[in-house]
Amino acid sequence: MVRTTHSRTLLAGLGAGALAAGALTMIFTGSPASAQATTSTAYGVSASGVESKAAQPSVSSDGAVKTASGSVSGMGWSATGITVKAGAGMAEATIGNVTAGGKSIGSVTAKCADGVTTYSHGGAAPSDPKLKVSFGGGAGATIQILGAGDKPVQTITVGVVKCGKGTPPTTNPPTSNPPTGNPTQQPTGTQQPTGTQKPTGTQKPGDKPVKPAPQPEIKDGHHPVTG
Repeated sequence: MVRTTHSRTLLAGLGAGALAAGALTMIFTGSPASAQATTSTAYGVSASGVESKAAQPSVSSDGAVKTASGSVSGMGWSATGITVKAGAGMAEATIGNVTAGGKSIGSVTAKCADGVTTYSHGGAAPSDPKLKVSFGGGAGATIQILGAGDKPVQTITVGVVKCGKGTPPTTNPPTSNPPTGNPTQQPTGTQQPTGTQKPTGTQKPGDKPVKPAPQPEIKDGHHPVTG
């Protein structure tokens, strides 16, 4: 079942029978000024009242997507399985389970894409007179723990996102280019063999080979004796 509203909050304190147990989604289009915001933000939980807690986990980015995760608990309440992310033109906050006063409220999700925000939840407002729960209207869920005179003593805000128009940049792994050009150095170790000198002279093809002159022979002898 999908319900669409513009800046409208569901009535608080609805019993479990008033809301379906399935997921409920609401769409909020935000004002033109917020839609043009360049920095996206998302956080899981914040609390005010007798116990204050800053928004956590929280991320913000106007470019590449950043993420964070964790769990937060306080006096009588807890939020587990929190994951938040934010980047240019997008923001998300997902809470796996929220409990307050010993009652489970279920999962809560808030998403913003290109300036448009949507909320959804997987549970329902518990039928407890000391718990006041609303979904949407600026947060995935807003939980109030009531004290004496049914006055809120603790407020827990779950799943808050904001984004402008844009698209987060994609990161591709660097590619390796093959080397260009031809190597200038010649491979070594290819010297021509020696001893291949060409014969010199004026001998032409077809001529008979010239035999070398015989070496003179030296013979032993006696010179004539005179006198």
